[in-house]
Order: sequence, then structure tokens, then C-alpha cells
Amino acid sequence: MKTDILNGVALLLALVLGAVGAVWQGGGGLEIVDVVAIQKEFPPDLDELTDARGVVVPTADYQRIVSLNTVADHLLLGLVEPERLLGITAYTLEGHADAWRFGGRQGVGRSEDLEHVLSLQPDLVVTSEFSDEAYMARLREQGIQVFDLGNMRGVDSTIGDVLALGALLKQQGRAQRIVDSFRRELSALEGQWPSSTPPSGLYLSVLGDSIFGGTVGTNYADVLYYGGVKDLAAEHGFKDWPRYNPEQLLKMNPPIIITPKGTGDVICGHSVLGLMKACSSSGHILEMSGDFQSDPGLGLVESAAEVQALLKSALSGP
Repeated sequence: MKTDILNGVALLLALVLGAVGAVWQGGGGLEIVDVVAIQKEFPPDLDELTDARGVVVPTADYQRIVSLNTVADHLLLGLVEPERLLGITAYTLEGHADAWRFGGRQGVGRSEDLEHVLSLQPDLVVTSEFSDEAYMARLREQGIQVFDLGNMRGVDSTIGDVLALGALLKQQGRAQRIVDSFRRELSALEGQWPSSTPPSGLYLSVLGDSIFGGTVGTNYADVLYYGGVKDLAAEHGFKDWPRYNPEQLLKMNPPIIITPKGTGDVICGHSVLGLMKACSSSGHILEMSGDFQSDPGLGLVESAAEVQALLKSALSGP
């Protein structure tokens, strides 16, 4: 059976690249899209909600909730009472900087943990685009409601996810407060840009012998924007998570590269990539700590704030 969430190759790619593309074919051949594209408004008297796979789920005051979605883990923590959130993704418990907020919540990692999920006796399971359709069907066979939030792509998808979960759980007031707070934090970041004219740069990550980017259509585009960096990849027509060759990177010749901690030397140590301006004395390699950079949800604020701080330090000189 395929793994359910962020496991195997999907896990490795997700940690490096964020969530996968705008459209992904799930295990059952269903098209996965952003829930925002399906339903843009959530009236207060809504009785049912269509999820990202086109499945209609009744709205209700669900009392026993399990999350198999790394973004939903954190959103649910602000939407329902702690005792109603029975389990969250093992990835959040094991690798997220805010894992401590979840107290004694149980972690669920793979589709082989089906019996573990069933033992929690949930009335709602919130899943992601990584969830295998056959696994979700087995949950539904047990009378459990399953809601797939779909893509995780940054600010817009996070706001859509908050509002969708708020409608699903009949907690739209709480959902709106989360959205308002999120927007205030993002606006504050815009007001603190280190430079009145944002410098150009790229987000790059290394996976094996390949160099990947993160640009328009992903959470990294938002991290760059709110961090005060002009996305050079978007200017050159790239989107999503491009796999670059050395010639493409040399052509863009970024003066600034944002990358996970420990990979700057790998990039600049390359015989060709070392010729990029960012690797010279006049350029800058900004290495992110990794605490929030793989979080395409609310943690995006922390990632962007870190980029701002790194950029401010770099521009101010020694």
C-alpha cells in the first residue's frame, strides 16, 4: 500500500520543495486541486462542503479529529479545543519547531497505521493530496468522514484551508480570526523590508545531484516576497519547483541565493555554479535554519521573517 502522508520519495521532495504541484493524480486516479478552486465562499448556514477530490462532506461539530495533513495540524490547533484533536502527522511531532504546542497528541505517519487511526475512533480525518485514495476509502467504510484539503502552496492556499476547515467544523468565527491575524503578520513583514528596492534572488535546494528551485505557485514565492527578495526565477518565466541546469542558473546569475542551512557550500563548490554572482564577494548566500522553511502554512511567516533578518544582515555589511 502506498504511504499516506509525506513518506518515502514524497516526504523527501516535500521537505525540500514544499508541497507538490497544482494538480496531482492520487492513488485512485482522482484529480487533486486546491479546495479554494472548488468553493470560494463559505456561507454560515452551510450544511456540506466539497473537498479537493470532489467528495461531499457534511459540516458538523466534530469531536474526535485526526489530521494527516501537516498544514491542518497547526490550523486545527487554533480551531478546536485541544481534547478534540486526537492525532496529527508524525512529521509535525518529530520535525516541526512548534511540535511542543501539541502536548500529548499522538503521531500518525503512514498508511500502514490504519489500525492506529481506527483505534483513535475519529469522526473526522483531515487529509492531504499525498493521501492514497484506497486508504481514504477504508476510513470511509468505517463510517469516518474524510476531508482532503488538497494543495499546500503558501499564503492563498493557507487562507483557503483555514476558511474551509472553519466552515467544515462550524467554527467560522475562529477561522476568520486566524486569517485576520495571519494577514496582519504578513502586512507587518511588508512594512519591514530591509531595502526600499528589493534585491533579486533565487530560492535553491539540493537533492542528490540536482538543483531545485521554488518560485511562483509555491510557498517559496511568498517566502521570498515577504522576506524582501525579488524572485528572479519568476522574471525568467519559471514556475512551481523547477529543476535547474547549470546553464539556466548562470544565465540568471542571481546576486542572492536563499537555501537551506549547509547547502551554500555545495552550490558554490560546484565547478560551474561557483561562477554565479551570489558565490562571489559581491553576492550573498543566505542559509535558512530549516525550522519553518518546509511549512507551507502558517509557518511561512517565520520563514519570511528569517529571510528578512538574513538579508538585512547581509546588506548592512560586516
